[in-house]
Amino acid sequence: MSDAGDLDDLVAHVARSSDLAPSQARRIVDDVLTYLGESPEDFVRRRHAALLKLGRRNDEIYARIAEELAQRRFPAPAYSLRQIRRIIYG
Repeated sequence: MSDAGDLDDLVAHVARSSDLAPSQARRIVDDVLTYLGESPEDFVRRRHAALLKLGRRNDEIYARIAEELAQRRFPAPAYSLRQIRRIIYG
């Protein structure tokens, strides 16, 4: 995700603080940035699919997703349950 020299200080810190090789630290930093960079819409779709696999019902899923969106590091706008449904099903 990051350019080659983009996050060298962070990669070096992660490598030092965790005894990882620099290549492993870079992969972890890139994975975290990718996770944090996920759009709210992609998050809604991913969580809906994951919760369906656990056997949850849509009414429970929509409420849970709304709660989880509000707790993310960079919260999404406050979506209504109807908006969450529309993100999933179009």
